Amino acid sequence: MSCLVTIIIPTHNRPDLLHEAISSVVDQTLFDWELIVVDDYSSPPVDQTELQEKFGSKIRVLRHVNSRGGAAAKNTGIKAASGKYIAFLDDDDLYASRYLESAVSTLQIYPQISTLFMGVAWFGPNSKWTHEYYTEAMNKILADVAGTPITETLLEFDEDRLFKALLKRVPMAFQRPVTSLEHLKRIGLYQEDCLLWDCDWALRAALIGRCGLLTEGLYRQRSAGQGYSSQPRRRLDHSLSNLEIKGQLINRNTRPELAKLLRRNYIQSAQDLSWEYINQNQGMLALKTMLNSLRYGLTFLQLKFLAHAAYSCGLSFFAKKKK
Repeated sequence: MSCLVTIIIPTHNRPDLLHEAISSVVDQTLFDWELIVVDDYSSPPVDQTELQEKFGSKIRVLRHVNSRGGAAAKNTGIKAASGKYIAFLDDDDLYASRYLESAVSTLQIYPQISTLFMGVAWFGPNSKWTHEYYTEAMNKILADVAGTPITETLLEFDEDRLFKALLKRVPMAFQRPVTSLEHLKRIGLYQEDCLLWDCDWALRAALIGRCGLLTEGLYRQRSAGQGYSSQPRRRLDHSLSNLEIKGQLINRNTRPELAKLLRRNYIQSAQDLSWEYINQNQGMLALKTMLNSLRYGLTFLQLKFLAHAAYSCGLSFFAKKKK
């Protein structure tokens, strides 16, 4: 049976937080929705009967037979969705009560907007510093993209300017999309082998159709150190994933006017990854990263990073010899 909105919640081993997330969906001012909970091999499994008894019959549970990650869980939900519009909610986050109504009415009133990104409000013990970091990142990207104000809380963006701004940074609001199922299929599913799958999807969305942003913080994001991707040890992994995304953008690009920008951005991302390798005493990988970046051009800063990487290699080599 079709409905207006399908909400997809990927989940893995967070039953208490999942119930909080579902409660925020049930409390929505828009009622025509279905909720698909994708259980990414939780132990114990998520019980559909239990959820329906507590929250109602509009909830379905789909279960992976092994853990495949958040991107795969989102894709499983997308493939099973019957709603005209698609929204996502992490199992540790919440919707404000007007989230769905505000998003859907905006897409209906302004049909030129194909993908609507949703502003974020932070809560939890670490919310003060995450709010400050988020606000700084949002101020930078909004200054770069110079969106057109449509209402007091709605900005509309030029496709190319948004894409160029997202190449530098993808703040959390731009990882919280609401769009039609039809348009989502044009953009494509989430890339399951990509750690930064939300960032990758946002970049692709910016190139396909006009995007908007509801600046009001209707997506309530928890900041309590519970996020799988928020741990400090993941910085190097994030830098590596970012470089892989930039390489794929170059390979997929069909617009000559973007080629120089993409090459330059790849080099910058290679420098960022190289620096992470150097900080972890992996000089050989830093050197290899910078040498690979030479295929896309040569800058003075690249040469400096090459020198740093080579020096780091030497330190690592002599340290091993002493042992």
